[in-house]
Amino acid sequence: MKIDELIAQTPEQLRPVVARYGPALAAMTAEEFCDWLELLILGRDDEAWRRLLEQSDNPGLLEAWKTAAANWDEANAANARRVALQKEATMAVLKVLLAGSLALVGL
Repeated sequence: MKIDELIAQTPEQLRPVVARYGPALAAMTAEEFCDWLELLILGRDDEAWRRLLEQSDNPGLLEAWKTAAANWDEANAANARRVALQKEATMAVLKVLLAGSLALVGL
């Protein structure tokens, strides 16, 4: 099946996606395609999309993806630090409450 035939059989709203990424998917060997699907199944979407974009004929799109992925990684790291700080603060409050409770009962 040629890419034009595939696009013709694709629902209208998905045609731009197939037109953009279809050639890269079609250029994959069966093993590469299976590996790509496995990445998606395992939830490693970022790696799957990066691999697909590496086979794309649009290097600007790959660079945009790398920039977006780096920004996401940075935001995730900042969020993880905030969550860790919240946990530390919660533990500190709980320790104070525990100490106060133990003092009230005479321990």
